[in-house]
Amino acid sequence: MFKAVPKTTQLFGYHSTHATLTEFAGYEMPLWYTTTAAEHMAVRNTSGIFDVSHMGRFSVEGPKATGFLESLVPTAVKAQPPGKAFYTLLLNTKGGIMDDLIIEKLGEDAYMVVVNAANAKADMDHMLANSPKGLDVVDVTDSTAMIAVQGPGAIASLQRLTDLDLGQLKRFRCAEARVAGENALISRTGYTGEDGFEVTVYDATSEHPDGVMKLWEKLAETSTPCGLGARDSLRLEAGFPLHGADINQATNPFEADLAWVITAGKRGFIGSEVIEASAAQLPSRVRRGLVLDSGIPRHGFEVTGDAGAVGVVTSGTFSPILRRGIALCYLAYAGSEPGSTIGVTIRGVNQSGTVTKPPFYEERLYGWKRQKGN
Repeated sequence: MFKAVPKTTQLFGYHSTHATLTEFAGYEMPLWYTTTAAEHMAVRNTSGIFDVSHMGRFSVEGPKATGFLESLVPTAVKAQPPGKAFYTLLLNTKGGIMDDLIIEKLGEDAYMVVVNAANAKADMDHMLANSPKGLDVVDVTDSTAMIAVQGPGAIASLQRLTDLDLGQLKRFRCAEARVAGENALISRTGYTGEDGFEVTVYDATSEHPDGVMKLWEKLAETSTPCGLGARDSLRLEAGFPLHGADINQATNPFEADLAWVITAGKRGFIGSEVIEASAAQLPSRVRRGLVLDSGIPRHGFEVTGDAGAVGVVTSGTFSPILRRGIALCYLAYAGSEPGSTIGVTIRGVNQSGTVTKPPFYEERLYGWKRQKGN
């Protein structure tokens, strides 16, 4: 049977000689360079870098850009000032989550939309099918590269390579700048729970990767290269959902505990009528976190309560911070209160745990809210 050859990013030359590789979303990507646990702790304690060039990047520009994006997402777009990056959802007509994404507002009618790699084609098809004539919606994934710099030491690692004052770039803000001599877009965002930045390098292709390769190697002098293993454990420890596992087109924002992205009173976006109706009632289930006393939960494991099965694990792993198994899951709303005792069936044995509202770590010690000095 024919099998498609995985795509590679502009940094594949480095990964192929330094990392253990795996296939993800049609790309051959680094799983780890040393170990997942070591890379995870490097991000929590110092700083790490990730190649996230596989994520989809779409340029949306033109006089109709703002109105177009307003019609696609439940978050108010026009109200965002230039230089703002914001997390939002792409919904279908039934209010289900097609994808979660970051929109970066570069100007009044100029945006960069960053989407999940596995959904990039479907997202672009959806956007093109709903875009007005005369609007430029361009997939720039293959002509740009993207590096995430994450952790309490991220600002020091990146600042030496750019003249942009990163201390003045607030969280979820973005700005274009020169980075290691390359034209780039810097956003103070990330998928680890830590402070950090995502750097989109313009004019970086697989045929001409020298500029972004130079940037990666300079960052690697002060930040630990990290693979998908640590990216997954970090995002799960922070309680961030993964599309395709924790959220999908059959999940609405209220069930996913993501209703905070919906701007109050906003109407007219795809799925808005269903969303408005759903807001008037409690969801039958809701996404929550679990911390187990013993064992490591995995996707698909059954969650049990006093009355039997009450949910299912959607993502699970071992937390290097807690030294325990943690999970995201969906529970019946009535039994989802944080602090409730719950169980997960692991290899036929019921392991007890506690319902938790993420993040799983203590925020005064870890994450972007950590107290200075910790």
